[in-house]
Amino acid sequence: MKKLSVLALAAVMSASAFAAKVGVVNTQELFYKYSKTKVIDQNLKKQGASLENTINQKQVELKKLQLELQSKGEKITDAEKKSFEDKVKALDKFVRDSQMKMDKERNARLQEVEKTMTNAINKVAKADKYDYVLEAGAVKFGGTDITAKVLQEMEKTK
Repeated sequence: MKKLSVLALAAVMSASAFAAKVGVVNTQELFYKYSKTKVIDQNLKKQGASLENTINQKQVELKKLQLELQSKGEKITDAEKKSFEDKVKALDKFVRDSQMKMDKERNARLQEVEKTMTNAINKVAKADKYDYVLEAGAVKFGGTDITAKVLQEMEKTK
């Protein structure tokens, strides 16, 4: 019986000697503090403003055409009506296509940032010999915050 107690105590002590090294990282903080994220955001805002300007110009042209057609009253031809409707449809298609293009561009850029983040986390975890790296919000107590180290690693990869 005494041998069993000693073995159990030895097992508990050896388990604590091999405790896992856990790192925690705040990925939201990394995302917003990473300088490339800010550049991407600025570029997307510029593209969005340019697109909005183009759309506004096209809307103004359509509004002028609509006023011209309204001023003709009943003298408007079916061909003119059809032409106007085609221009409205073309603008709608342009807006949808442009929005889809912007969304794809944004998603591609964000995936680049996420890949950079993942690579940096892996590099820091291996260099500092962490067994596990968890999202900071998932850990209530314990672990070592490696967010700053990961951000430094991300900034090196530019």
